[in-house]
Amino acid sequence: METSVTVYFGTNRQPQMNSSGDQIVDFGSDPGPISGYAVRFGQATVAVDLLQNTNSLVPGSLFVAPEVLTPAPGAAPQFGSRTIFDALRQSMADKARPTLVFIHGFSNSFKDAIERAGWISAFYAAGGLAADIFVFTWPSRGGLLGSVPLPYADYEHDRSTAAASGPAVGRTLRLLYDFVDRLDRRDWCRHELHLLCHSMGNYVLRNGVQAWLKLPDPADILTGSPMRSLTYVDRAVRDPITVRRTFDQVILAAADEDDDSFDDPNKLDMLPRFGNAVTVYHTRKDWVLNTLSSKTKFNGPRLGTNGPDNMSAISDKVNAIDVSEVFDYGDDAEGHQYYRKVTQIRDDIIAVLSGKRPIEIGNRSLLSPGRYLLRRP
Repeated sequence: METSVTVYFGTNRQPQMNSSGDQIVDFGSDPGPISGYAVRFGQATVAVDLLQNTNSLVPGSLFVAPEVLTPAPGAAPQFGSRTIFDALRQSMADKARPTLVFIHGFSNSFKDAIERAGWISAFYAAGGLAADIFVFTWPSRGGLLGSVPLPYADYEHDRSTAAASGPAVGRTLRLLYDFVDRLDRRDWCRHELHLLCHSMGNYVLRNGVQAWLKLPDPADILTGSPMRSLTYVDRAVRDPITVRRTFDQVILAAADEDDDSFDDPNKLDMLPRFGNAVTVYHTRKDWVLNTLSSKTKFNGPRLGTNGPDNMSAISDKVNAIDVSEVFDYGDDAEGHQYYRKVTQIRDDIIAVLSGKRPIEIGNRSLLSPGRYLLRRP
């Protein structure tokens, strides 16, 4: 049965215009204005049929919120982020449900990213988690996996644009931070924001967190203080309200990120402060991480392969789930898309997003503090 999913989005991709030059009709695979710092916001509709395994952007449904940053004298500026976040807030209030913020991985065009977000929303709803979805889609190239020879040059392109997207993601995280501040506290439990990052989207997140930490405090903005580059020592003494919870649950799936990220102040060591908990899903059966990432860029051990390197030295808000036993390559040919293809893994993620404590989630075996093995029923 086909369902329609509204996907809200933010993107720092290069806009593509119609023949008249007066309307955005798509976004490309390269960074947009101001070297990819500018972010446009909008929404689109995706038709999803889980039984037929189809998800298609509905023609004509793309809406890019207009922006007027330099209005005429006496007129107010118009911000696309405000238009879309207001629509998202109203949807959350009307339907009394949370929002899942999604950052996609390598090898996704703009259309791919929107369609994948629609699929995830429908797939997770079928498992019992009805949620609005907002995707940040950064400038990656689409349709590359499965190519022969392996698309190493395209991986390098995406790796480069993922790093360069940090400031745009940092700005979007700050907007989400402000968005949470304006939610109705009387209905807080129904207005949670969760974050789901897949594959290279975790590297995008790392660069976004680093950029976020360099943004001025709201008080600094009012006083006109310049942006500052924070050091590890700076963070230790900085007012803790600056980095406070924006998300409830943070899910990192098949992360193309270093396995020491939570130990390193230049990577993700501050991420646990953005949420109530961080859950890392990983498997050594991940063909993409074992082939493209580790061998092409010499990136070293991947977080999405073995989980965090040293659980005893990182925040106890981080948990790692080994999913190797619950799928085979018939379920997921690359061993990399299990979060959206394998029902048991989806159900485990939904249990996390629903607020269950790690030890209370079924079919898990505790391997060591913070580490679990997901087993078949």
